[in-house]
Formats: sequence, C-alpha cells, structure tokens
Amino acid sequence: MAAALQRRKDPRGAGPQEAAQELPWQLLREAFFLLRERWTQQLERFDLSVTDFVVLERCAPRPAKTSEIARRIGITAAGTTDVIDRLEARHLVRRAADPQDRRVVLVQLAPAGRRLYQEARFTRREAHRSLDDAMNREERRALAKGLSALTAALHDDSHQRGGGG
Repeated sequence: MAAALQRRKDPRGAGPQEAAQELPWQLLREAFFLLRERWTQQLERFDLSVTDFVVLERCAPRPAKTSEIARRIGITAAGTTDVIDRLEARHLVRRAADPQDRRVVLVQLAPAGRRLYQEARFTRREAHRSLDDAMNREERRALAKGLSALTAALHDDSHQRGGGG
C-alpha cells in the first residue's frame, strides 16, 4: 500500500522528497476515512451515526455542556442542537440545567442511552481487536508513538493559537 502511494505521481510535479513528506498525511487521511466508513457500518445496527455515538461517549462519564459537545464533534452550535434534539427524541439523552449556572444546559445520558452506548462501545472494542490482530506488536507501538506525538503537536498548536483544544 505505502509503496503504491509512493509510486503515484503528484499532479503538481512534486519530486520524490516532497512525495515522501506527503505520504504519511495521505496514509493518515486514507486510514481516517476507512475507519470512519467501517465504524459507520458497525453503528448502523444501533441506528446511530458516528456523531451520535461521539455525543453519547462524551456524556457517558458525566453530563456535558453543549459547547463541549460541539467542540468534540467539530460542528456548529446549531448542528449540535440538531444532534441532541434527535437523540433526545429517541430518549437517549436529556437536557438539564447546570446546578452551578442555570444559564448553562447540560446533556446527560438517559438510561436507554447508557444501555445503547455500552452495546455500541462493546462493538467498537471488538472492531479494534480485529485491527490489532492485523498488526504486530512493533507496528502497534509505532502507531501509538506516532499518533501520540501528532496529538501532542496538535494540542500545542491549538493552545498557541488560542483554540483551547
């Protein structure tokens, strides 16, 4: 796979060094979309989108502010409201006033949402195991190390730019 990507010609006429620098990002992008596609298929049996699942995941440990949810799923406040409305209509989440600040709305899992989240989470763990089996220990360690470095760099960049991450 990597060799095939390296052999592809860059339409802008980039040389081998530029192509080699771009390769990890191409692979990351391709892996992201393949993972998202796989996950979408797995979540269909729960009638959940990836975004729905991420909202449930964010609310599982404790109620979450809508602004936290919006930041986590990377959509606008209006888009987040639509997702929460849809989940609330299915009795998976409910809104509550923050006891510390009544102006703030918290989203918490309803009992049905907690059960569905646990089932979907188990399915995700099973999928991760199959991906783990496709790599040896050294490959998994290298992946974890590289992704940790990338995540740290992105967090640092976000904080330097005032993104709060």
